Amino acid sequence: MTTIHWVHAGPDALFGLGHLKDVAATVQVWTREGRLDGIPAEIQHPMDMEQLWQAVNPGDIILAPRPTDLAVAQLAMGRGAHLAVGWHASEGLRAAAQEAADKGLCVLAEAGMVPGIEHLMARDLVNEYSQDAQPGDLLHFTAYGGGMPKYPDNFRHKFNTSPLSLLNALATPTSWIGEGRVQRADFPFDAIREYDLNLPTPERHQVYPHYDVAPYLAAYGFDPDWQIQTAERGAIRLKGWRDGWAGVFDAIRQTGKNAEALQVMADTLWTEHPFAPTEADRVVLSVMLRAENGGRTRWHREWVLDAVGGRSGWARFRLNSLMLALAARAIVAGQVKPGLHIGPTDPELIAAWLVEITHEAGYFRRINHLRENHARSG
Repeated sequence: MTTIHWVHAGPDALFGLGHLKDVAATVQVWTREGRLDGIPAEIQHPMDMEQLWQAVNPGDIILAPRPTDLAVAQLAMGRGAHLAVGWHASEGLRAAAQEAADKGLCVLAEAGMVPGIEHLMARDLVNEYSQDAQPGDLLHFTAYGGGMPKYPDNFRHKFNTSPLSLLNALATPTSWIGEGRVQRADFPFDAIREYDLNLPTPERHQVYPHYDVAPYLAAYGFDPDWQIQTAERGAIRLKGWRDGWAGVFDAIRQTGKNAEALQVMADTLWTEHPFAPTEADRVVLSVMLRAENGGRTRWHREWVLDAVGGRSGWARFRLNSLMLALAARAIVAGQVKPGLHIGPTDPELIAAWLVEITHEAGYFRRINHLRENHARSG
């Protein structure tokens, strides 16, 4: 029988592991530190690469939530195992997975909260728009996501995982499409702007682009012939985040991508701005696609998610581990083709995952703006 190996597991994995109880596979949990409550002791093992190598068999599935798991990706390919990760498809991951298709192995990258859920939203919108695309359409696409405290302080941010990946992203040049042409910034925080989130009671937030948007347009299925006026993929933060983080931005301008300096900064921020163990976090996402033609908007859809942590744990951990569990179930069911994928691409699988997320988000809605505007004006 297939075995699912959840590696570097901590309390952040518990919610997702609960969604694997009835899967047609055995489960082994490789823990970061100590024993996990509520998980049978006999399936728990301290994380050890040599022992993991011995335990993984061809056809097994490895779930890796952390961006430091490149060695795990290499192990999966070496042992003939499928892989699902909750982190970006880096050059290292792409190199490790380059022979996956030839080996009949599935590698599902960016299957976490962010990156992950916004891919489902974007593909759903692109799939629908493609059925109604018209010559002369000018497209506007934005995708923002992020975690934040439900009750913010002056810093406007708190951490329940290491800030290092966020700092690395803030030190990485970014590009987006604005006014029909590619725009660039050496630091993403130079492009922060205000953004109104479409919730039942609208809220003003701040957004900025990070990473390059062009590869994602191809991954989401944008036709190369479509005319793109705006395309931006990035993070959403609380209003006032730019001011709260001004000192961090100044430090990053000085250090750039110096690994040692960023690690020191990450350790300091995590010490100074952690979530309390029972404190509620919040996750918000917004993905929008709009087509205008002849000077008027003729197609306009948006997905919006707002999830808050509570007694069942932090929202970020719930959603991230749920996505990894859904990835494992899809691979077990043969619903993912061999090769490297940036999240699922099958429309039926995307729809099924969106339904699962609906059950866990306090507010998760697909908005048809033209229909709603018509209803209000009528």
